[in-house]
Amino acid sequence: MDLTSYMTDTEDKTVLVSDSDAIDLYKKIRVFCVILTMEKDLSTKTSAVNSTWARRCNKHFFIMTTKLHKEDVINSVYSDERTNLIYKVRNAFEFIHDKYIDDLDWVFKADDDTYAIIENLRFLLSHYDASKPGYLGFIFDKFVTNGYMSGGAGYVISKQGIKQLVQNGIRRNKCPVVKTEDNSELSEDLEIGKCLESNQVPRLNSHDVYGRDTFHPYPVEQHLFGSLPQYLYSWCKQPPVEGRNCCSQFTISFHYMNPRSILLVDHLLYKTSVFGRTLPKQMGKVIQVGQYRP
Repeated sequence: MDLTSYMTDTEDKTVLVSDSDAIDLYKKIRVFCVILTMEKDLSTKTSAVNSTWARRCNKHFFIMTTKLHKEDVINSVYSDERTNLIYKVRNAFEFIHDKYIDDLDWVFKADDDTYAIIENLRFLLSHYDASKPGYLGFIFDKFVTNGYMSGGAGYVISKQGIKQLVQNGIRRNKCPVVKTEDNSELSEDLEIGKCLESNQVPRLNSHDVYGRDTFHPYPVEQHLFGSLPQYLYSWCKQPPVEGRNCCSQFTISFHYMNPRSILLVDHLLYKTSVFGRTLPKQMGKVIQVGQYRP
C-alpha cells in the first residue's frame, strides 16, 4: 500500500475543532524537536514523522548522516552505526545551543519511530520553569544514581538544562564517552543522562496524579495488551503498568511505532472526535509536579 498520499495530506479544512488552548501554549512554551533518522528512511519513517507530530513543534530538525543541505536537517559527519548516536545527539544539542538558545524554552529529543503528542508535552511542561535546569521522560532507574530517560520514548530538556549540558559538560570535556561493561554500545540516552546528572540537571516527574506514565518506551499496543519485555520491571522502581491503566490521559509518546501506526494514531487523534466529550473547565491537579525521587 502506497502511504504517500497519507503523508502529504497534512491540512484538513473539514475537521471541526477549537484548538485555542493549544495555540496559546504553542506561543508560550517553545519546544524545539531534534529527531534521529537515517537517509535511507527519508521516504518512510522520516516522512511519517515529518507529516504528523514534528510539524507541531515550534521548530524541528532531523539529525542524519547525509550530503543533503536542508533547513530542517542537522548534517552529521558520523556514520550510522549505533555507537555513533551519542556523538550525533551531542553535536545536535551544541548546534541548537549555539544558534537557537534564545528562541526556545525546551528541547525534545526523539527517534524516527517515536510518536509524540506535542500538545500534551507542552501541557506537562507548563508545570515547570524552563529557566531552571531539568529534564523529563520515561525513567530507567539503572546505571545512573537518580536514573536516566529512555531515548526512544523521547526526553525533553529545559533551556537552562541545555546550557549546563553544553557549556559545563560537553564543551569542558566533563562528559567523556567511554565504553563500559554496562554500556558497551555507548547508548545515547544513558550517556546524556550521565552528563546531565554530573552537571546538576535534575530529573523531573512526568507521571500524572494517578501514577500513570506519560512517556512510553514501547508501542501503544504492547502497553495496553500486556506484552512488555521483562527487563523493564527490574530497570524501573516504578514499573510500567499494563492494560487499561497503562497510560495517562495526557500521554505524550510511544516508541517503536512504524509509519503505518504513526499515521493511524495521528488520524484517530486529530481527525476523529467523540461528540459531547470535552475537557472540564476546571481540571484540578493533573500532574505530579516536582523532582523525581527514586
